[in-house]
Amino acid sequence: MEISNSGQEDQHRVLTIFENPDYIPDFFEKSNVKNVTAVIGKNGAGKSSILKYMRDHLPDGINAVFHEDIIAYEMEEGNESAFYLLYPDDLGLIINDDTKLFTPQPFGDVPIESLRFAGIPSVDYIHYSYFLEYNEDLKNYSGLINISTTAYLVAARTRIIEENLRNKDVQSQLLAKTSDLQNLYLDEVARAIQFLGSEDSKRLPFERPTELTVEINLDDSIYFTEGNNKDYETNNLVQLLHKMHYSESEEEALISRLLIAIFINFQIDEKKYSVNNPSTYQVSLKEGESVRKYLLRFFKEMKDYTVRIENEAVKITRYKLLNEHVPQFIEFMEGLMKQNIIKISGARGTQFNLPLTEETEEIFQRLRDYYLKIKGVSTFFNFRWRSLSTGEQSYLSFMSRFYHIKHHEHHKLQRNLIIMIDEGDACYHPEWQRRFFNLTLDYLSRLFAEHSIQLIFTANTPFLSSDLPKSNVLFIEKTGKRTSLYHSKDNNRTETFAANIHTLYSDSFYMDGILIGEFAKNKLDKIIKYLNNKKVTKRNEDYLKTIRLIGEPVLRRKLLNMWSEKFGLNEERLRLEERLAEINKQIQENNNRTDND
Repeated sequence: MEISNSGQEDQHRVLTIFENPDYIPDFFEKSNVKNVTAVIGKNGAGKSSILKYMRDHLPDGINAVFHEDIIAYEMEEGNESAFYLLYPDDLGLIINDDTKLFTPQPFGDVPIESLRFAGIPSVDYIHYSYFLEYNEDLKNYSGLINISTTAYLVAARTRIIEENLRNKDVQSQLLAKTSDLQNLYLDEVARAIQFLGSEDSKRLPFERPTELTVEINLDDSIYFTEGNNKDYETNNLVQLLHKMHYSESEEEALISRLLIAIFINFQIDEKKYSVNNPSTYQVSLKEGESVRKYLLRFFKEMKDYTVRIENEAVKITRYKLLNEHVPQFIEFMEGLMKQNIIKISGARGTQFNLPLTEETEEIFQRLRDYYLKIKGVSTFFNFRWRSLSTGEQSYLSFMSRFYHIKHHEHHKLQRNLIIMIDEGDACYHPEWQRRFFNLTLDYLSRLFAEHSIQLIFTANTPFLSSDLPKSNVLFIEKTGKRTSLYHSKDNNRTETFAANIHTLYSDSFYMDGILIGEFAKNKLDKIIKYLNNKKVTKRNEDYLKTIRLIGEPVLRRKLLNMWSEKFGLNEERLRLEERLAEINKQIQENNNRTDND
């Protein structure tokens, strides 16, 4: 059905509701997908604002203020659907409902400015956006699940605070020593591991990584060798530990390299980032002592180390934490090796691989927790997947986030879901943009098979609209600094479904009718202006070379013809001489080959 605002009649607004003649039941061939809508518009037209309005007004528990808002919605009641029209009764609304389906729900006798709406019950709204949204309101409500990158950045920091409420020392150390971006990335890896250990991961549109590679990074040791003469003792010790660990077995080499990495990480914190730190903590290496034994002793003996501040002995909190966590972490890693859970790879224990199975999730959670509690400002682990491209990592993140809220969130999802995907295809290769809707429709309909879902996409390219009938596409066009035009379903645009994507690109709505790059367009505009200027008679050889570089044959031929017309027979003679020179060169090359034979 369609709803049309017909303007005003005698100071009244007229709302007409009629059947959509293009509606096809079960068009998307997914029994639980009730509807799909695409909001299409250029940057700044207001696409994301529509999703923001929905997040701020419609979820249960928000209590949003309404002014002149009209909301039409459908609710399943038993085995049937009921349709409602919510609006302020002071709006002066005349309703022409040709469908006879909607039940009007006007608000009561209060000023419009005071009207509040407590949300639509039994519906959860899920919002996804891969990009950072700097002005985003990240408040969560009972009916809103925000899985945007911005929301996850905040959630990563909140998790650290909530997990360490009883231990303020650990909490402050984690917040001070780890960046929000690092925490976000580790959380993304954790969600991906959850997803990759499931059957759903077989629906990835690329080869599924079967293991996570963790590289032990010693790059920070360069700090002690680049002109830092005052740290020569630390540098000598690090170099000695390096040599010692190379003589060990593969398993011992991994543990030794890990301990050296933790030691370097600690020293960097002490000497580079801890300005005016009075600590002079040192432990001498004993003769015959192994890397493992020495470094575990190094962190063990720091437990009771104190510094004197204003003639008072003060213990260093971070030392106490390292004394506790480093031995636990090494024991944990040795246990993983004994059980053959991790596989050592790389030369002399430089990295290890964690196979991705259903059992891996808890192991990675412990690995991550130890890593965050031990690391300083810099890092000593690099986490990476098997040569995944940026686009592949992005889609893995996309699928993992939805999988996580379905299977691992404490929040029980309502039966009805409205899923909002804000420019979900924006960072992909054109071929993936072409496939994005079909892949997403298939994945989400399967993942939420027991739910009734409605999908709302935003995009600024024609790839998405090519998969949808025009009646499922809302076109938005910016008409002023603060105004946008919302095109009706009966707009004069061509039918979008199965339309040629190149044809859609030529529509001025997407590209202003221009199908070449802006730099190339400006270059050709200069050449055309030059060719049309009758006062200019001097040949510009660079312009001629540029014309010959044009990849579009019709455009290239047209400009060459314009060139010939401008410079007349003399130009034609020059072109023939150039062609004759090419022929003579080819004849000479053929003669040389014949002589050599």
